[in-house]
Amino acid sequence: MEIFHKFGKITTKHPTMSSQIIALHQKVPEKIIRHSLNNSIEVKEHLDIKLIDKGYQFKRNQIIGRYRFDFYCPKFKIAIEVDGYAHEFSDIHNLDAPKKLFISSLGITVLRFTDHQILVDICEIFRAINTQIKSKVNSYVV
Repeated sequence: MEIFHKFGKITTKHPTMSSQIIALHQKVPEKIIRHSLNNSIEVKEHLDIKLIDKGYQFKRNQIIGRYRFDFYCPKFKIAIEVDGYAHEFSDIHNLDAPKKLFISSLGITVLRFTDHQILVDICEIFRAINTQIKSKVNSYVV
């Protein structure tokens, strides 16, 4: 039986037998990792320019408690995190858990986008931001 995942193929034994999952840690070429790391600053600058062009009021590199966010809009309590390649790894993702708990306790919504999404589909980024703003505005109206 084969199951496909974004990192490759998982092969298991027959479905009626006990499953054995084979680890999927494919080695990613150093070139791809370096490209992601080297371009994350440019991607954030690109997003910053687009946010300003659209009239959004987000602060850049905002610190809230012990945590830093790439962008933050205090009026609507929306933070934006631009995730590069490193966030694909579960250990990095798990380190974000305390941050998520703290931020949600403050009523802040965090929107996470990959650097690839920002470069390829900026319209979808703005749709997500607009949807979140509308949600926040509607929750203020009683």
